[in-house]
Amino acid sequence: MAGKKRVRRTRAAKKGGHPFLVLLFFIALIMGSAYMTDRMTNAPDSEVAQNVTTIGHLFNDKEMQGLVPKEDQGTPESVKEKIKAAMDKVVTVQVKADDEEPAGSSVSSNEKKDGSQTMEKGKKASFSLPSIVSKITGKEESHENTAVPSSLQGKPTEAASSAVSSTPSSTASASSSSPTSSAAAVPSVKRNAGQPKVPAKQSAAPVKAAPAASPKPNTPSAVKGKLAVVIDDAGRDLASQHVYESLGIPLTLAVMPNQVHTRDAALSWHAHGLPVILHQPMESVSGIGMESKVILTSMSDEEIRSLLKSSLSQVPEAVGINNHQGSKATTDRHTMDVVMNELHHRHLFFFDSRTNSTTAADGAAASYGVPYVRNDLFVDNEADVAAISAMIREAAKRAQKYGTYVIIGHCRPKTAEAFRQMVPQLEKEGIQFVYVSSLAK
Repeated sequence: MAGKKRVRRTRAAKKGGHPFLVLLFFIALIMGSAYMTDRMTNAPDSEVAQNVTTIGHLFNDKEMQGLVPKEDQGTPESVKEKIKAAMDKVVTVQVKADDEEPAGSSVSSNEKKDGSQTMEKGKKASFSLPSIVSKITGKEESHENTAVPSSLQGKPTEAASSAVSSTPSSTASASSSSPTSSAAAVPSVKRNAGQPKVPAKQSAAPVKAAPAASPKPNTPSAVKGKLAVVIDDAGRDLASQHVYESLGIPLTLAVMPNQVHTRDAALSWHAHGLPVILHQPMESVSGIGMESKVILTSMSDEEIRSLLKSSLSQVPEAVGINNHQGSKATTDRHTMDVVMNELHHRHLFFFDSRTNSTTAADGAAASYGVPYVRNDLFVDNEADVAAISAMIREAAKRAQKYGTYVIIGHCRPKTAEAFRQMVPQLEKEGIQFVYVSSLAK
């Protein structure tokens, strides 16, 4: 045993090195490649660097001239950020690759050095220094007020030369087809000075007939009385309404809501230049023959307002309202207060039809400052042309006696015929027809 030699086992050497070292090597290689790639791709070329330097000098000049607000002069780092933001905002204009070059393109840095403004087709116009300066300082410089640099004087652009030599028609065509350039483009020759702008082609719209001229108040050589006429219950009989429209005298039409011809009546009368008022149904004492939607004395304030708003929305041409029936509603002060409050906000007047010998409408109107006028006579309580004509003549006599008189007729065939016969006679006798609104106080 003592004579045996101890055999040493040698460990086999590891091949390939330590695995962590290999991993670290690859990580370092990747990071180095990324860094070099970033430096190569983001490194500014000589042109961009020169432009940035020039912009910096211009910004310093503006700063010294006081064009930059004192509270925003900034540090060198903030100036860099402003320059970068301004460069990002500049809009590049794609030059058309056709026979005619756009007039609004910018010039490159090399062209700025030697003063030429020759543009190459198919290239994007680079940013201009005045634009970036204006972006940095926060003050836009208009094309018309910006002075042309001395280096560019006497060297007009090709587009400007073609604009001067072209005819007015071709100039207008070029200006309408040229692309919109950035607000900071180098100033060019102003074209189409003094020429009217050619409107863009629009789709043909339906031609509306011009409204008829509003009738002027007849002024006889010797006015003996003024007569104001209101035609009630419009919106049911358009044929009778057209007879009134053809008389050519000042008349006021009271249009009822919720009728088959409510809108047609208001539009037709308004087209003739005549005033429209809303003929609002209100509660009567008897309650007989009332409309489906009526202002009732039992309604809440909000219900009265809602119903009145609904009616007025159907006759937006209305300059005032009067009551249809309403012998009970017009004597209730609270109801009239709610109505007058609404009219006050809408700047409308109230014409009291006086379907009752007493009324609370006048006091409520005075409280809310609403112009108020009341009816003196219904002329067509009888359905006969001769009887209606006699009532119209009686109204004319009272107008001569009192100076002014207010009457109500209706949109009915026989009433319309009576007025057609009587109007020429009364005008010869010195009766002047006026609008009822002219008598409201």
